[in-house]
Amino acid sequence: MINTFKVTLLSCTMLLLPFFSTSVWSEEVLVFSAPPLESRAAGLRVYEPVAQYLSKITGKKVIYQQPGNWPKYTSHMRNNEYDIVFDGAQFVSWRIKHLKHRPAVKVPGEQVFVFAGKKTNLRIKQVSDLIAKKVCGMAPPNLGTLHLYDLLDNPMRQPTLITVSSWQAGYQAMLDGKCDAVILPLATYRELDPAKAVTRPIYVSRPASGQAITVGPRISRQDFNKIRTALLDKKGQAALSNLRARFSASPLIAADPAEYHDVYSLLETSYGFDAYASQ
Repeated sequence: MINTFKVTLLSCTMLLLPFFSTSVWSEEVLVFSAPPLESRAAGLRVYEPVAQYLSKITGKKVIYQQPGNWPKYTSHMRNNEYDIVFDGAQFVSWRIKHLKHRPAVKVPGEQVFVFAGKKTNLRIKQVSDLIAKKVCGMAPPNLGTLHLYDLLDNPMRQPTLITVSSWQAGYQAMLDGKCDAVILPLATYRELDPAKAVTRPIYVSRPASGQAITVGPRISRQDFNKIRTALLDKKGQAALSNLRARFSASPLIAADPAEYHDVYSLLETSYGFDAYASQ
């Protein structure tokens, strides 16, 4: 005769096994992510080699998670669901302040943005002249656009942002009269109008440190040191080769938290991050 108690117990165990397996496995999995600036396939090409390399270094499973869109990315970030992240200074600074992340390595150099208008447009000479005007730029939380909202923080006295798909598209739209000014990285501005022949710079932002990889609090100090050291060596730079081809002409270098100490304030003008502004 079949022992119904044993059958019932076995059935319950089988039902619970996936739960326990998932729980134990999740403790060993570290999530690596980055902004949704490219398709999933392109994201895998850029970031999956880094995740695989960090798996070898830490002895833990590191997976790359493509967020799909900006709302998901910022929501997961605010909920502290990412253990390792590569993105811009505003996010790096915010995670250092609010989520106890530590910056490991960064893209060399600084991020500086320029607001520029056509030289023939004599109505636009300073930032305050942009109130109620059209400005071409990337959608927030792009760092350049955050500078604009930081300077003109009164919702009743702001320009209208005309979102563009690329810096070059924004520049051309400004030249075509579709907007009164454009927000550009300084390096891009110098490439597009090196002699300032057709444009006039209206504002140049303060420098911010380059994009960085940060490591969250679920990763021990020992593993953080392993990650930083490994990413700086030759094998690490090789694992970062696709990322460097996308974002940096030079090898990544060690990052210092002090370089990002106040950039978070720019991000806290954005929806979803504004709740942290007083913390």
